[in-house]
Amino acid sequence: MYPGKTFGLLAFLILQVCPFETTANWSGWSEWSMCSKSCDGGLSNQKRRCYGNINCAGPGVRYRHCNTRPCSGYLLNDNARICNVHNSVGSTSAVREWSPISEQTYPCFVLCHDLSGNTPNEIRTDKEDGTKCGSAENFYCIQGECKRLGCDGEVWSNKVIDGCGVCGGDGSKCSTNATRPQFYWQLDWSPCSVTCGTGHQESIIHCMNNRTKRRTMDYFCDREIRPSDLTRECSPSDCPPRWEISSYGRCSVECGGGIQRRNIRCVVGTGRANLITVGSYQCPDPIPITEKACNLNFCPASWQTGKWSQCSVSCGIGTQTRSLTCVKFPTHGIEINVSHSECFGARPETTRACSLEACFKEFFSVPSIVVDNSTFLQTQRMKKVYLNVGGKAILLPKQPVKIRCVVKNMDSRLIFWTKDDRLISVSPYKRVHVTPKGVLKIKRTDPNIDKGTFTCMAGIEKASTYITFQTKKKAVKVAKSMMKHVLQEVPSLDKPQSDKIPGSHDHLRPLGGNSSTLAEYMVSDWSACSRSCGAGVQTREVTCGVFSDKFLKVVSVKQCERQTKPVNLKKCLLQEFCPQWDVDKWGECSVKTCKKVGKAVQRRAVYCTNGNGTVIRRSKCQNVPVPTGSRECDNADCKVEWITSKWTKCKPHCTPRGKKFRSLSCVWKRTQKFAYSQCSSLPRPQAWKQCKSNCKKECHDHSRYCSLVGRLKMCRYETFREKCCQTCKRVTE
Repeated sequence: MYPGKTFGLLAFLILQVCPFETTANWSGWSEWSMCSKSCDGGLSNQKRRCYGNINCAGPGVRYRHCNTRPCSGYLLNDNARICNVHNSVGSTSAVREWSPISEQTYPCFVLCHDLSGNTPNEIRTDKEDGTKCGSAENFYCIQGECKRLGCDGEVWSNKVIDGCGVCGGDGSKCSTNATRPQFYWQLDWSPCSVTCGTGHQESIIHCMNNRTKRRTMDYFCDREIRPSDLTRECSPSDCPPRWEISSYGRCSVECGGGIQRRNIRCVVGTGRANLITVGSYQCPDPIPITEKACNLNFCPASWQTGKWSQCSVSCGIGTQTRSLTCVKFPTHGIEINVSHSECFGARPETTRACSLEACFKEFFSVPSIVVDNSTFLQTQRMKKVYLNVGGKAILLPKQPVKIRCVVKNMDSRLIFWTKDDRLISVSPYKRVHVTPKGVLKIKRTDPNIDKGTFTCMAGIEKASTYITFQTKKKAVKVAKSMMKHVLQEVPSLDKPQSDKIPGSHDHLRPLGGNSSTLAEYMVSDWSACSRSCGAGVQTREVTCGVFSDKFLKVVSVKQCERQTKPVNLKKCLLQEFCPQWDVDKWGECSVKTCKKVGKAVQRRAVYCTNGNGTVIRRSKCQNVPVPTGSRECDNADCKVEWITSKWTKCKPHCTPRGKKFRSLSCVWKRTQKFAYSQCSSLPRPQAWKQCKSNCKKECHDHSRYCSLVGRLKMCRYETFREKCCQTCKRVTE
């Protein structure tokens, strides 16, 4: 058997076994879209959809002209304006400035590049639909391509308007008066929309009397053959040279006075919105300016620092300093010094530590700082507060303070301190300074200045104490709250005590006065039970503290290790059973619950129980995630169909061109319940059709001037015969 016969036989068998629909129908046309341009002629379009398994005959989109009035101003369709649409501010706050690449010959798109050097640095931008392109009159830009557009609105159509104003006509409808009826349509054109260059004309259609050659009422002419409204190009004369001006670019500076520039050129139109550059002498005076001043506001004052000085010591650790001035630039390039109060923002540091070779060679081990990680709370004023570096101190205002930095394997003269990363002076005349033995001394604390972190630095080692402040009333309240759960008797806050503060090594030493200061365990209140039902736990915080009438100090738990440590965890049970959700089995996937084509809904009961199977109120389970009570399921019987009602009678009555109507409903095949929008994939049945309703009309006069119509013998016209039926019937008889 030959290969060709084998293929033909297979094709025949496939068509017999697997028949399919081979028809295709167009949907109705959509509404006209918005015009692609606001002036100078754009395009609007209508679209329709093809339903079926094969391609529909004819186009799916058609166009018409719109907004044909000329644009005002210098810029019409220049490449610079098209590229400037993309100018924007990026994520780095840098303005992106787009400009057309020079010497472009593309008719329907522009290549733009980014002058600021960002990535991507080149983009393609299509010109607006309706922009003229090519040498012929009927070529326009459509979606970035130059295409021919016929007068019927179809792309690549060859139809043009004939001399009678008919799209695709052959000129026969207006050839001679002898072939014209008594009333005919005449096509005229409006004046050109421009006085020079390329513009547009709109068609003006009148109903004319062939006998009198005068315009008459439109209803005398046959509306079925009325020409469509048309638009065509016109060119009265060439336009003289003119200035083309781009928009201003970015300002050269952000403040202090800068310059903005723009491009100008002398151009002349060559038709269809194409421009060429000519000599500037050909354009009218005055020449537009290309530069203007911008950002004339003063620049804000800013900090300016000098170079760092040499280290203050020849060995070991010293300091470096530098100058700091506040400067302002009233205009670009001019600098003046102003008061430091005019500068905002963080003040640069003018002093920093510097480290040279060690002055002492006898160190055989790495220095280490003894850190006291405790929390100190002052409740009464003291002659002086003594602290060791480390932890946190909550002090009363206007309190003298000394903080000692104990360093092993290092000379105390090499210790220095910083406050919030700024070096503290060693001058004894300063309110805050470092003593020769490396002790930080604050003569009188100021909450507005001294709140922060003080750091002791010894070589590469460092330790910090954070100091904050509160009122005496609040400090006593906090201390009493903390002492409320002390397990043993502690000194009263009302009894006089020594100013001596026990450190980490002398927590068992008496403080003097009327009582001794020992470390005791403190516990917080028990927390709420971790679970509202079932077995849970409660916790509390256990800390070690030292108390006196003037302070409270939270120290390491090791200092309370001689005492029995209280428990910090216990079991709790508020409710034996926990509410929970229970569900039944999924129900049937029935056609009665069809939701989509091929899909139905299954449901199951969801109820709240107390854990032992007893059903309780649903509100008891409100804190438990609710299981889903429904889900989609596959059901091949969930199919839809269109059903129609009977056709109505032909309306309007007694007319050769009437319409019949019927209603359409989308329903499920098995249950005939409404399926709403599920039939969108099925071909929609016809909802109306044309019909003819013939009946015997009653003959009456409908005007009081009918007797005049009979005398003037006007009954030969159909319009007068309908208005004066009885009179015309009597006249003809």
